[in-house]
Amino acid sequence: AGERRLRALTAALALLVVVGACAAPAAAGHESAASPDLVVLGAVRSTPRAVPDRSSSLPSAGVPASAVATDAPSASPATPATQTPKPRAGIAGATSVPLSTDVAVPTAPPPVIGGPLPVCRSGELPVISDVITPHDGYDGWARTLLDTRYRLPSTYAPPDLEPVSDAHVAGSGELRAIVMPDLEELAEAAARAGSPIEVVSGYRSYATQVSVFESWVASSGYLSALDSSARPGHSEHQLGIAMDVGALGGPAPWDVRDWATTTAGAWMAANAWRYGWVMSYPAGSLDVTCYAYEPWHYRYVGRDLAARLHASGETLRQWLWSQQ
Repeated sequence: AGERRLRALTAALALLVVVGACAAPAAAGHESAASPDLVVLGAVRSTPRAVPDRSSSLPSAGVPASAVATDAPSASPATPATQTPKPRAGIAGATSVPLSTDVAVPTAPPPVIGGPLPVCRSGELPVISDVITPHDGYDGWARTLLDTRYRLPSTYAPPDLEPVSDAHVAGSGELRAIVMPDLEELAEAAARAGSPIEVVSGYRSYATQVSVFESWVASSGYLSALDSSARPGHSEHQLGIAMDVGALGGPAPWDVRDWATTTAGAWMAANAWRYGWVMSYPAGSLDVTCYAYEPWHYRYVGRDLAARLHASGETLRQWLWSQQ
């Protein structure tokens, strides 16, 4: 009899353990449901995804959409790009993170043309919107302002793209025909100075930028991605007149602590403007340009404008705002 009572007591204790284990998830679910919701702009998928290997192709994925967007992507994302995402300074390494953390990002109404330069941040948070830039035609390239507020239509694709090899420049990618003569002279001058360069990345379509931005979100989170990478439509690469440049045969410029301190990087920083190219995101200008320092990213504006811009000491975004 004593043995029967012991078996009965053991069975009852086991039942209590099972009931307790079932009740815990239900209680946790109830607590989560009671948590207040955040107002989320451009929320991306919440499914956790492993961080892509930076030496491999980028994943093809969707893109956050703003409530004030005026058009939709013209096509599904293209074949994943071969360019790896550019690491932001200060990020030691990537870890596996969910693509959405329910981040509330301030939105803004369309900027007032003729008013003060729109702010990049509200406190510690970036401020973004999705307004089609006023000069979105192919002939308006010298005045086209792209930042965290203004963007191009998703269908924007320059009709005169050519391989950079047509300008006898090393590297890969395409740029518009209008930049080729000055690009060739830029590369020749750099080589004569003992600082040969190559084009690491040129034109990027809207669909390609979808993959680039989402890879940044996967590797470093949405907020960090907003500082380090342009959302689709907001990238100067889509204009076909912007390029990432590195030392000929050297490492990727974003794998160098500060590429502007290398031989090729320092030459570009000092001389690119003479050939119509300006650094879009100089050091210490995050609150003015809205993007982190990128000493390898240059945009073509033509020799006359580049000379005036160099003399003014302004960033490209500041100057372009005055031209809207």
